[in-house]
Amino acid sequence: MLQMRRLRQVAGLSQEEAAERMGWNRSKLHRLEFGRNQKIKASDVIALCRLYGVSDAETDALADLARQSGKRSWWHRYSDILPGPYIGLEAEATTIREYEVTLVPGLLQTEDYIRQILRHSAGSSEDEIERRVTVRLERQKILTRPDSPPRLWAILDESVIRREVGGPEVMKAQIQHLIDMSRLPNVDIQILRFSVGAHAGVAGSFVILDFSGMDQVVYIETDRDGFYLEDTDEVERYRLVYDKIQAAAGSTESTIAFLEDVLSEM
Repeated sequence: MLQMRRLRQVAGLSQEEAAERMGWNRSKLHRLEFGRNQKIKASDVIALCRLYGVSDAETDALADLARQSGKRSWWHRYSDILPGPYIGLEAEATTIREYEVTLVPGLLQTEDYIRQILRHSAGSSEDEIERRVTVRLERQKILTRPDSPPRLWAILDESVIRREVGGPEVMKAQIQHLIDMSRLPNVDIQILRFSVGAHAGVAGSFVILDFSGMDQVVYIETDRDGFYLEDTDEVERYRLVYDKIQAAAGSTESTIAFLEDVLSEM
C-alpha cells in the first residue's frame, strides 16, 4: 500500500524509524508499503495510522483497503514465475517513464518478439515460456483499458531497434507495432540516436513509476526481480537523468519517421 509510504513520509519518519517504533523489522514494513504481502492485516494498517497521526476517517478507509487486499488479482496465478511486486505496481501507476538500452519495453513487445526473448532465457521450459508470454500480453492491456490507462513515456536507445531479435520478419512486425502504439493518445515513444554520443543514461535501463498522491518508485530490473528505489534523493536523481535523456532523444514525430525509414529498409 503506497499510501502508507506517503503517510510515513508526511510524518517525517524513515522506514527504519517507523519499523523500530512498531517493533517490526524493516523488511516487514517495506513489504507492506510495496504490496508484497498477498494479504495486508487491517490491524497493522490501523497501528501505523496511529503512529503517523492519521485521522480516524482516513484510518478507517485504509483499513477497509487492507481488508480487501486478500482479493487476488490475475497475476497471482503466476506467482511462481513472478518473484516480485512489479506488475502490481505497474498496474497502479498513473505514469510510467521507461528508458531501455537493450530490448523493446515489455509493454510494447509483440507476441513473437516476447517468445524469441524468452527462448533464450536460461533454464526455461516450453511451458514456462508460454506462461510468461501470456503474462506479458496480459500486462500490456493496461495501456488500452477504458478506465484511466497510464501514460507511458518510453525512450529507446537506437540499439534496441538495430538489434534483430527473431529475424527480419519478427523485427518488421515489432517496429510496425511500435509505430502503431505511438499513435495512442497515452503513449509517447522516443529514440535516442547513436549520433547523440555520450549521454546521461549510459549506466543502463530503468523505470520510474508515478502514483496518485505524488508517490514515485524507481525500478531497475535484474534476472531475479529487481531493485526498488523509493528514497526521495534517489528518485530525484533518476528523474533528472530521465529528463536529460529525454531532451537528447528525438521528438515523438521524428521517432515515427525514423521507425518508418528503418522499416522501409528491411
